[in-house]
This record gives sequence, structure tokens and C-alpha cells, in this order.
Amino acid sequence: MQLSEVDVVSNDVYERGVPYDQFAFLRRNAPVHRQAVADPTLIDHVWVITKYDDIVSVSKDPQTFSSGVNGPLLRPERPVVVPGSFISMDDPEHRRLRLLASKAFTPKVVQAFERQYRELTIQIIDRALEQETFDLVSEVAQGLPMFAICDLLGVAEVDRPEVVRWSNAILTGDDPDYAGSRQDVVDAFHALMGYAQRLGQERRDAPGEDLISRLVNDDGSGRLTDAELGGFVLLLVVAGNETTRNNISHGMIALMERPDQFHELRLNLHQHVDRAVEEITRWASPVNFMGRTATQDVHLRGQHIRAGERVAMFYSSANRDEDVFPSGDEFAITRTPNRHLSFGVGNHFCLGANLARIETRLVIEELLPRIRSIELDGDIERVRSSFVNGIKKLPVKVQLVEG
Repeated sequence: MQLSEVDVVSNDVYERGVPYDQFAFLRRNAPVHRQAVADPTLIDHVWVITKYDDIVSVSKDPQTFSSGVNGPLLRPERPVVVPGSFISMDDPEHRRLRLLASKAFTPKVVQAFERQYRELTIQIIDRALEQETFDLVSEVAQGLPMFAICDLLGVAEVDRPEVVRWSNAILTGDDPDYAGSRQDVVDAFHALMGYAQRLGQERRDAPGEDLISRLVNDDGSGRLTDAELGGFVLLLVVAGNETTRNNISHGMIALMERPDQFHELRLNLHQHVDRAVEEITRWASPVNFMGRTATQDVHLRGQHIRAGERVAMFYSSANRDEDVFPSGDEFAITRTPNRHLSFGVGNHFCLGANLARIETRLVIEELLPRIRSIELDGDIERVRSSFVNGIKKLPVKVQLVEG
């Protein structure tokens, strides 16, 4: 392989799976590499960062590497500025909105929802197992994360299918199964923003117990503008739905491909489940990368990154870095320590990390004891996206535990 042949950024590459061989080559030969991007929807060049320590360093230096430009590396004419989406902000505005968002993810709130999630998980798995052959993405992995976020926000059940459709189109709009054109993505964006703002107005008139009611009726500095509320809801819905759904899907693929680990986890569930969840999340790396922009000229591993140039921190590479994860290309439910970067690091660390862990754990705890085996029943279909490590379809066949 030559450096000129490397492409870990273009969307088409990921329909065949994450290019782990190229990441390994870059870690060995060019851990900070300026890649020309062939994909016409993305920027022309980007600095690809593949080593664990470098990603930690970049993430913890927001003065040099700004979050204030879109993460997915879209061309300059394509990004849409989202006022409440603090993932694309720097402090102090990032800090203000993040503190507001943290109201949705306090330990007390998460613990209260875990009871509801378990009941819902059982219902979802009951329906799926009645069929014995089913699509694990649509029948299992999608339902729980979307319920969790919609319930936090107070989204009515009748509206949730449409919210899922908007979410898919926005985050994975380069996949034709989710958005037929760029206009579809823009339309979904505006539809979800408008829906969130309508919810905000409804909660001002008739407050409830949901998060939106608390945000729009805050008497202090916590009150959001309509635009900020729309961006805030968009971020929660898109991030909370897509990432956990893909985490669960990749976890089940890993277990299906390794029957020994499946049976060990199933037979010793309480002993292994927490470490298994961390290993699934390392293995899945549901968000493949996040982008930053250099605010000044800077040197990293001898490479001169100029002010204004984009860098992409590839978590799916860092999570297999040989210097941090011995045998990182192996899936091991008992792996410890496991300091993966799937939830990011620094001041943009994922607020919903504990919720994602709970949702993944609940699916494992409620599914595995009820099946003797699980295997593929068709082809896995992957999302055409370098940004999201997504699974569209995962047809499976299960053998139930008798009695």
C-alpha cells in the first residue's frame, strides 16, 4: 500500500466496512496524514489523525483546534449552522448550552428512566422473538434509543416514526436509502427544527415534566431561544438515536461472529456484562470521526498544519491503536482496561454516554438469556457514510431457549 492510495474519508469506502487495514498502515507510517478527498460532497483535503494519544491531545486543546465548524467535513457551501447544536461550538457558548443539556442526563434522571427502559426492552424483544427471523436493526436496536430520547423530550408516540425518518436523513444523508437528494436532507433538517420549536411553544402554553418544558420555562439564564431549542433537540435526537442503535447492532454482529464469546457472555452474564458493553462500544466506534479546525499554524508529529485547515480524529483507528489496546483487532468481552474513545474526550465528551451504556446493557441482559443461538439470515447492509459507522439492515435467525 502507498500513501497516495489511502482513502479513509470518502463515503463510498464505508459501504464495504471500516478500512481498518488502512488505519493500521497510517498508524505505522503516517499517523498525521494529509489526504486528498475524492468524494465531491466533502472538503478537498483533510489531516487524518489516527493515533490515540494525538486524538486526546487535539481534543483537549480547543484553543488550537476549534469545534466551531461542522464535524462531518462537508464542503463549505453545504454545512448548515445549527444555533443550539453545541457539538459545533467552542466555549463559552458551548459551556452554556452543555450545562443546559446536562439536565437531561443527571444520574437521578438516568436511573429513573432505566426502569422504564427495561420494561420497554422486554416488550421490544418479545415482539422480535415471536418471529424467530427478523431484522435486528429495525426490530430491536432502533426502538429503545429513540424511545429514550423522545420520552425525555416529551415527543408524542404518533410523531416518533417521522422523527426517526428525519434523524436518518440528517445524519446519514449521503446514503440514498435515507435521503434521495441533498434537498431531502435540508427538508428533514428544517422539519425537525420546526417540530422542536412547535413543541417549545406548546410547552410554554402547557408545561409538562419533560426536558423541553424545563428548558423553555426556565426563569434564569437557562431559557433557550427558539433557534437554540431547535438545534438542541436536533442534536439530542440525531446523536441519541443513531449512535446507540449502531452500537447495539455492531455488538450483536461481533457476538454472532464469535460463538464462543456469545456463549461465555450468555452463561456468565452478570460477571461479564459491564466489560462487554465497553468492549462493544470500543469495537463499534459508532461515530467514526469528528472534525476540528486549526485556529493557528501548529506542528503535530512533525507535520505542519496551517491555520484554517481541517483535521479529522478517527476514533475507530484510535480504538485499535496497538500502543493502547494489545490485540486491538480482537473482540474480547473481558478486556480490561478499556479506555476507548468512542464517547470522545475533553470538554466535548458525550453527555449521553451513561444512557448509551444502559441501553446497550439492557438489550444484552434481556436478549441473550432467551436465545440459545443467533446467526445471520442474509447480508448485512451498511450505511454509506464515513462519519457514522452505521448498519442499515441486520437480518438474523435465533434459536429460542426451550420452556
